Amino acid sequence: MKSAVVSAHLDALASSYPTLCTRSAPGDWKPGWAGGTSGYLKIGVTTAASPSQRWAVLITGGVHARELAPPDALVSFLEKLLPAYASSSAITYPSWTDPVAGIVYDSFTIPWPWVRKAVESLDIYVVPLVNDDGRDYVLSTLPNPVQYDQQSQAKLWRKNRRPAPSGVTDPNGLGVDLNRNFDVVWNFPDFYNMSLADVDVHSSTNPLDYSYIGPSAESEPETQNVANLMRAKDISYFLDVHAYSRDVLYSWGTETDQSTDQSMTFTNQATWKSKRDGTHESGYAEYIPAITAKTVAAAAQHISDQILAKAGGSSPDAQARSTYTVKQSAALYVTTGASDDYCFSRWFAPNTGGTAISPVQAFTLEVGGDPADGPDHNEGRFTPNYVKHYPKLEREIHVAAWTFLSMAASTNFVQPEAPPAPAGSGSGCGKSAASVLIVLVVLIAALVMLR
Repeated sequence: MKSAVVSAHLDALASSYPTLCTRSAPGDWKPGWAGGTSGYLKIGVTTAASPSQRWAVLITGGVHARELAPPDALVSFLEKLLPAYASSSAITYPSWTDPVAGIVYDSFTIPWPWVRKAVESLDIYVVPLVNDDGRDYVLSTLPNPVQYDQQSQAKLWRKNRRPAPSGVTDPNGLGVDLNRNFDVVWNFPDFYNMSLADVDVHSSTNPLDYSYIGPSAESEPETQNVANLMRAKDISYFLDVHAYSRDVLYSWGTETDQSTDQSMTFTNQATWKSKRDGTHESGYAEYIPAITAKTVAAAAQHISDQILAKAGGSSPDAQARSTYTVKQSAALYVTTGASDDYCFSRWFAPNTGGTAISPVQAFTLEVGGDPADGPDHNEGRFTPNYVKHYPKLEREIHVAAWTFLSMAASTNFVQPEAPPAPAGSGSGCGKSAASVLIVLVVLIAALVMLR
């Protein structure tokens, strides 16, 4: 779907279910450089059963233009969620048979209590398509004749459509990688020791590169839209859907995690300027409280488990193709300025002006198999076939979203608390009772949902 079609679907849902959801207002969602602005949908209902305070959660897709499945799947997710709540019904996903391999993926059901609790206990914000302009470019048919296979370049476009810097004539000079433009370790040469031969940071200051970070942090209207939403709505649970690699990722993406030295943190730039090593050396690792690390790893594992159990079903062949690996984002590769790390970093004070906020959990889902694992795992990479591949990917994205919402809805709201690990404050062995409660409730909720 192009951005105008995504927007039309969201408009139709808001019109059909005005008591359940609202659309983003034009004033709080900036258009991209080429004018695309599909915006978001907010879902939430207050009933006698609703908690007095509720988590604000955010699900995004389409940050990278060429990753076609996530935006469509998030639109169809909304088109299942809202009518199910309106009719007080469970959602049954029919079985699906792979038309090429003949593998049968079983039917599964999202129970009514999951639907009800999510809508009545959370403020849910869904942005199916962050990068409207980039997606429209990918889906465009360029006029003939085209130069140097420009049509193929368009199909694999990743960035937004920011005009190229002055003097740059190469078409690759357009655009910024939105998932390198958020304000967390954005100016990566100031954080990493770039003289080390094996520093491998998947970010670039070269406008010609697909991972170009942009001229400044939050320079792009699309980045501002998401970051402003996180700040204005105090987002505590965040899921960003990408393609491809069958992974469920959790922070940090900037470095290997550690929970012993609180001084090793992006908030302590004065001490660690240009000393990071990109996971290949032993001089630096990013601090995360031990309890928080266990919590996010358990939550990511539960998302993976539910994808396997529900979308994978009973067939061993289907299960092999529905197995998602749980890992820290940096274990995939080191990134800077990413949306999940930015959302998580807001708990650590600098990005909230020092104001305490409720604890944050942030995840990235990389949907779809990697052909490098063998031909049986080729699910179209960035551009899946909508008959052969997409139905399976859609099911997996939906299960991940349902599980994510159910975990948040089953976790007691935690009041804002002091940010973790101010530099130099101790050994990192202790943590607040509120954070311990998060771990216990999430794990208990996971066990309940697995029944």
